[in-house]
Amino acid sequence: MARVKPERRRPIDFAITATIIVLVAVAGLIAWLVSPVRGTTSVQAQSTPPEVEQPAAVPDAFAPRWQAASDATVVPAIADSVVVTGDGGTVVGRDPASGDELWSYRRDLDLCVVDTAWTASTDLALAVYRNSRGCSEVTALDAKTGARKGSRTSDADDELRLVSDYGYVVAQGSGRLETWGSNLVRGIEYGRVEAPVRPEDEAKRKDCVIYSSAITGDRLSVVERCADDPGYRLTVLGALLDDDERVEQYGSTLITGDVSGPPPVVIAMSSTGIAVYDGGASPAEPPALGGDSGPSIRRFDSEGVATGSNTVAGDAIPPKDSVPLGGDGVVTYWTGKATVVLDAQSLKPIYQVPATLGPGEVMAGQLLLPSASGISVRDVAGGREIRSIPLTRSTAPDGVVSLRVIGEMVVEQRGTTVEAFGPA
Repeated sequence: MARVKPERRRPIDFAITATIIVLVAVAGLIAWLVSPVRGTTSVQAQSTPPEVEQPAAVPDAFAPRWQAASDATVVPAIADSVVVTGDGGTVVGRDPASGDELWSYRRDLDLCVVDTAWTASTDLALAVYRNSRGCSEVTALDAKTGARKGSRTSDADDELRLVSDYGYVVAQGSGRLETWGSNLVRGIEYGRVEAPVRPEDEAKRKDCVIYSSAITGDRLSVVERCADDPGYRLTVLGALLDDDERVEQYGSTLITGDVSGPPPVVIAMSSTGIAVYDGGASPAEPPALGGDSGPSIRRFDSEGVATGSNTVAGDAIPPKDSVPLGGDGVVTYWTGKATVVLDAQSLKPIYQVPATLGPGEVMAGQLLLPSASGISVRDVAGGREIRSIPLTRSTAPDGVVSLRVIGEMVVEQRGTTVEAFGPA
């Protein structure tokens, strides 16, 4: 067999090879510099935390167990068996009873918001970080271990609110919103859209400001105000694009006659309707369903048509950090003067409790609401106070206090502090 002579390499060949190596190295360096991995520290849990046991009864007394700074949450972020806090650029999964760090995830960016979602299934902690595009970098973490489960990035506003149910999360800013599934794949984007897939479908209403939102199943509702509107508007949308790849709108109606007062707040949504807190400063539309003047819970059907109204005690300007809490068949919302308790399906107010400090949740079949002295334990169905449990809080309440429950633990958020109380 004839011997094949090796190919002779010329100086130009070596120069080209060297150039390619340099370009690949530069590209790799650039990719590393812009990668979220740079500036990220992840410490995962050594084992999965035990399941939280549900108490048979509300404890007779509670004592302080731990507290932590959490400026990225407005209400305690409760996962299946972990309390999640977010402060600065660090997200921490904590043991509910001791507050010990089970895992942590840290980036060299500031957090916009931290929340939990899909706690009954994938059980994720969502960490939203701020970069030059707003609150646009989202990381999903396994709430039990802190393992990274996914990420996404897109255009976003400088402030963001996460609202979720069992199916989707709404990431809502003042200029746009998105829906995500548990895989973080976007369902819809609404409001400001930089690059619409179908320019012919561009929204007819322009320059809209989105104030609040709620979601259930495959529909979401928003209170917004657009440039040509004389009042505030309630709009109902599909959480996913329709078969023609369009955002489906089920209804959109002006619900106030002007904007002399603050915008109403969507506080809950069910398969049959929508509940909106209206401080009463702007005239309600339609007036016949507005009831007496003043604060009220207004009800609308699943297409945004008004169906009724109930006057409640409350402030004309809704408390900024008052977030509705739902579970065990009820929704609680603090109006600034009282906690209103709504049936989670019909969304009709069942009763209201004055002299509370915020919304609460159910433990062992009884409703726990934060009060100036501690916890008011109430009958869920009728609101009768069963007893009052004193609490020794680390700081005096100032503003809204949001009370959540995980097992036999009570977890409160006051301002930027999360504090947990356990059986004494």
